[in-house]
Amino acid sequence: MLFEILNDVFFINDRLKEIDENYKIYFNSKKNKFEIHNIGQVGDSYCLTVPFQYLDERTINFVKQTLAINSEKLFDEIDKNNQILKERSEKNILNFAKDKLFDELKYNKN
Repeated sequence: MLFEILNDVFFINDRLKEIDENYKIYFNSKKNKFEIHNIGQVGDSYCLTVPFQYLDERTINFVKQTLAINSEKLFDEIDKNNQILKERSEKNILNFAKDKLFDELKYNKN
């Protein structure tokens, strides 16, 4: 069940409305998490789940990070991170194969 948050200690609700007046904060009692919704969106109003236990400055920063206008930067960061993970994985595979090859050569030598 969703409960709308109208007031909070750090005025996060008011500060989100400065970014977009259609933002609303809800508490999802099933997930025990805060959610940000945008009632101006076409279709579903859900935007994101706040990854923090409390509403504070991190919530504002997180919402700003995930704005559509920042999507290109966000996708670039994801692509860069994925490339790093791919290179690490390839390096690990090559090192594993090299170790197995050396073991096999050593075993067949004797």
